[in-house]
Amino acid sequence: MLPEAPVPIGNYVTSKKIGDLIYTSGHIPITAEFKNDYIGKVGKDITTEKAYEASKLVCDLTISTIINMGIDINLLTPINVIGYVNAIDSFEEHPKVLNGFTDQLIEYIQESTVPTRSAVGVSSLPNNVCVEIQSIFKINKSNES
Repeated sequence: MLPEAPVPIGNYVTSKKIGDLIYTSGHIPITAEFKNDYIGKVGKDITTEKAYEASKLVCDLTISTIINMGIDINLLTPINVIGYVNAIDSFEEHPKVLNGFTDQLIEYIQESTVPTRSAVGVSSLPNNVCVEIQSIFKINKSNES
């Protein structure tokens, strides 16, 4: 079961549809169930494996956001994913963290297309979470007339 779609914590929207594209704002791994599980720096407070799990949760939240828009996820093709990893300076496994998102995406999108992706290390993120991920999806035309 998917978590509840997040609500904005500032002056922005969590998603925007423009033409056949959906852009999501950065989603973070915080839900009613997981409030403090993914807080801290990867490589110090959080392991790579736990940050991978946080990225999977962010994927769930992203899909929940898109479904909340009334979009059929069976019509989606992932285009681009940008992930920010709150990590210590010497951390080098950013792609392994973001694999959580793209591996989980396969559970929802049966399309064989994988998105382009960037994994960026940063010195801090909102609420001191370990990862924040934004994405772009294309809505394909339905086969129905």
